[in-house]
Amino acid sequence: MMKYLSIIFWLILINPIYGQITHSHSIVLGFLQLKDQNNLGMVFNGLQLEYRYGLHWVINDHEILYQPKLGAGIAIKKEPGTDEIMKALKLHVAPVNVTWTMPFYERGGHSIRGGANFIMDYNYHKYDDLHDGPVFWNTEIGLSPVIKYGYQWNEKHINIGLQNSLVGFTSHRQGYDAYYWLSTWKDDIVDPHKNLKFGSFNNYNHTTVSLEFVSNIFKIHSFTYEFDYLGLFQGTQLHQINHNLYWRMSL
Repeated sequence: MMKYLSIIFWLILINPIYGQITHSHSIVLGFLQLKDQNNLGMVFNGLQLEYRYGLHWVINDHEILYQPKLGAGIAIKKEPGTDEIMKALKLHVAPVNVTWTMPFYERGGHSIRGGANFIMDYNYHKYDDLHDGPVFWNTEIGLSPVIKYGYQWNEKHINIGLQNSLVGFTSHRQGYDAYYWLSTWKDDIVDPHKNLKFGSFNNYNHTTVSLEFVSNIFKIHSFTYEFDYLGLFQGTQLHQINHNLYWRMSL
């Protein structure tokens, strides 16, 4: 799989003569909901700010989008009837996020495209008020089918996108020794790649639904609402929901 990814990156970055390349920058503001079984079922709610860089390559009818992500957020849990507030810090990194699509239908302003997405996605969580020290993580290395519907009228355009995980590898911290814990680099780099579990819907579900509005196709700005759900089901379970609003500037 890494061999095919290397070919894609070579075509995008080294060989632009065979296609049209555009760039984009997106600022994403998200409302985060996080429920990790490591936290006794507590639900943390908060905000996340994210930056996404886009490299969009078009060759004939095929489109490839490389869009890495980098974000950080903070969520809180308030105990009912008390003033006690616990906070969770979150870091989100997706160094590989590649989507390929091709057209299935185009007529009268309507279009349907389909394809696939490959992602390497990492989330790190830290609960200083609940756990003394350790960083919790969840990893996804997965493949998802993608379907996109677009409609253009006058100079306006809407795009509706859906992708859902089909198969992949996941890892999620299953606990720690509360009496002995030492922070080392391997907690952030090595451990998220250990004990990877392979599976499909029995293992995890990552669903993303988006609605993009382009007010003027001749301008560079667009606005998108995105619903993003991640659930890990094997071992210690995790559920994460993001409601994202983002502004994109295409160059």
